Parts: sequence; structure tokens; C-alpha cells
Amino acid sequence: MTPQRRRGDLVRSFVITGGRSRPSRNTHVLDVITMVTATQDKPVTGLGPEQRAMVDLCRGGYLSVVEVAGHLRQPLTVTRVLLGDLLDTGHLVIRARESAPGTAELTDADILGRLLHGLQAL
Repeated sequence: MTPQRRRGDLVRSFVITGGRSRPSRNTHVLDVITMVTATQDKPVTGLGPEQRAMVDLCRGGYLSVVEVAGHLRQPLTVTRVLLGDLLDTGHLVIRARESAPGTAELTDADILGRLLHGLQAL
């Protein structure tokens, strides 16, 4: 059974994202397995606490969008909005997807299977 969300959680998410439910741009780029990392030359002054935490977390190397959401205990929607903002400001960069010639794109079931396997490993 999933835990019930409290009204305060929903209001807080609304405030954190400035009322947005989608990234400003980069929507097509930020799926759950997109890998992001922090750039080293951007100061974090002026960022909100959640965004600073994301930059600090991503300074350790590449993490997937879903890993960032899990580590920071934020809903995926909120995480995608904030990561999109950080991509726009140059605080984060994404690793281009590499696919070998002749390989098929992962299906949603494949992605969810890999995610489940990773979570079970924890």
C-alpha cells in the first residue's frame, strides 16, 4: 500500500516548482534514465535548497533522473522541473544517449525492469 500524500506535501511541491508541472524546455530530454551530472564551474549561490542539494549530489558523477529523485525524496515531476531549470542555467549537463548500431530502443517495460532490479539491489 502506498503512503497517503498530505496536503502540505502537495502545497510544498507547488511552491518548490513555482507552480509548474513540466520543465521549461528539455521535456523530451529528461526521462527517468537520463544521466545528469554537475558542472564544476557554476556557483550555487542564488539556488533554492532543493536545487543546491541536486547540484551537490550530482557533483559525484552521473546519476539518472530517477536516482536523483530517490536520493532527495522528491516526486519525479518535481525533480524533472528542477533538473530542467538547472540544465537551462548550465549547472547540470546530460550525457548523450549512446546506442550501438542495430540495437533497439528500450521499451517502458525494460526500463521499469531495470529500475526494479536496481531498487532490489539496495
